[in-house]
Amino acid sequence: MGRRFLQMAGSKFQQGGFRDGIRDLLPWAPTVIAVGALLFMLLVTMVRLYPGKRPDDIALDPVPPLPPPPQTAVVEPSPIKTSFSYAVPPSPTTRPPYSRKPVSWSPSSPPPTHRPATTRPPAPTVTGRYGIVGTYDAEFIGEVAISNVTDVPRDWVVSLRFPDNVGDLRTSWVESAPQATLTRSGDSYVWHSGVPVNARSSVLLRFQFARTGTGDRPTTCTVNATRCG
Repeated sequence: MGRRFLQMAGSKFQQGGFRDGIRDLLPWAPTVIAVGALLFMLLVTMVRLYPGKRPDDIALDPVPPLPPPPQTAVVEPSPIKTSFSYAVPPSPTTRPPYSRKPVSWSPSSPPPTHRPATTRPPAPTVTGRYGIVGTYDAEFIGEVAISNVTDVPRDWVVSLRFPDNVGDLRTSWVESAPQATLTRSGDSYVWHSGVPVNARSSVLLRFQFARTGTGDRPTTCTVNATRCG
């Protein structure tokens, strides 16, 4: 391209003179400048890449040969082993007999036993014993012996109740002691001591009742709420 451009420029200068040649070459100036700049940059790049060589001595490096294709190794399958061994469990007859030993347990202390607390009534301080002094056709005489089992004098209360065959009370008294106070509550007769009975001693409360038929035992006899003997 450069040689052709020079031939064209020479012919222009010969035909029309210097001014006409310059005028005709102006449209080509940008192209020439661009080509020159491109060649200059290419030259600079080659000098940087190959500092010890001239542009004419630069030669392309030979392309290394391609490596040979890898060879596929042929793997032969290993023969399958069909023989195997296993442990045979012992026969049930060869096992030792199973024995179960009893487990003994002895606590360090016996477990506490929870028993309901029993409350015993206090011993009676005054007791009574019922008896018959005499019996007749239509009446009888009975008594209650009142005993103080403690070491101090005690008051006493005697309560009597009889069945229907026993009628009204005729009379009552305390032998050799101040007389008691008699009250009646329904079918029950109640005597309250006039004076306490002395310690370790007894008194006799006697009474006479009318009666129809036979029978002279009371259905209820208590001394200080304790059943008579």
